Amino acid sequence: MIMTKRLTKIYNRGEENEVAAVKGVSINIEDGDLAIVTGPSGSGKTTLLSLLGLLTRPTAGKVFYDDEEVSSYSDAWQTKLRKKEVGFVFQQFNLLPQFSAWENVSLPLLCRDVDKDERRKLAIGVMEELGLRKRVDFKVAQLSAGEQQRVAIARALITDPRIILADEPTASVDGETARSVLKLFKVLKEAGKTIIVSTHDPAIMREGTALAELKEGALVNYSRR
Repeated sequence: MIMTKRLTKIYNRGEENEVAAVKGVSINIEDGDLAIVTGPSGSGKTTLLSLLGLLTRPTAGKVFYDDEEVSSYSDAWQTKLRKKEVGFVFQQFNLLPQFSAWENVSLPLLCRDVDKDERRKLAIGVMEELGLRKRVDFKVAQLSAGEQQRVAIARALITDPRIILADEPTASVDGETARSVLKLFKVLKEAGKTIIVSTHDPAIMREGTALAELKEGALVNYSRR
């Protein structure tokens, strides 16, 4: 379970350009949830995902994993926990153009001292599941936007994380890829993964088991199905 208590993030605190990106958000996400974070542009969705995934430290409030307050961990312990528990799918993909598709997918394994042959084997295995077997050795520039998104998802899955955070995963892809992403999320949910998605996609929202709606950084609605 992931729980937050009065989670707050303020950028440029005390300065003229101070921004309260997230304001006092308290939510509970159960194991196996497909949790949806929605709201207009600038409402704090990406910041909330970053806080939940321990990429950003809160200004105030707490994040709990399985009733343990992880937001107070040291940077080193948070990094260790992220590597073990969390996979990220970023809105802008964040792929490295100088590397091939499989090398991008295998990047999280570099921190685990996995040798190159094993990294390639594991990367190909995940990519096959996402219909990317024929794109293994392609450079990023040779891939369509939909293929790049699937590479980004494969990279998030290669460490077999318990929690998957996806920021607008269907915003920059065609309808067919969006449907395949939704299908994958449903499969992962059925396998017991906890998935947290920021999205405006009605198809993904319909499948959600929890919905958090943000406006100007504040939680205006939280419901479960």
